[in-house]
Amino acid sequence: MIELKTPFEFIEALIETIEKTRKRKKLRQQDLCELADLSIATYQKFLYQKKISLTSLVQILYALDMMSNLEGLIAYDEIQSLDDIRGTAKKSPLPQRIRK
Repeated sequence: MIELKTPFEFIEALIETIEKTRKRKKLRQQDLCELADLSIATYQKFLYQKKISLTSLVQILYALDMMSNLEGLIAYDEIQSLDDIRGTAKKSPLPQRIRK
């Protein structure tokens, strides 16, 4: 698992992954934008200003066949009990003090 410290570092890593994938598939930025139905300005704003809508990001990932990268974001862990919500399930009790 990649451990990133800031949102900026996460976005930088995401851009790097997208760009490597685009180049590996031998696509120009314009080609990717056509596949993703985005303007080149939107894509370059993402690359240089680190700003993009979630919809546009999903379109890019879909165009590059990278949708499996999003599965971790949409995975849902069901909560089984109220103890799970509280985080108290199966905690051992604190040791008792012994008086002398």
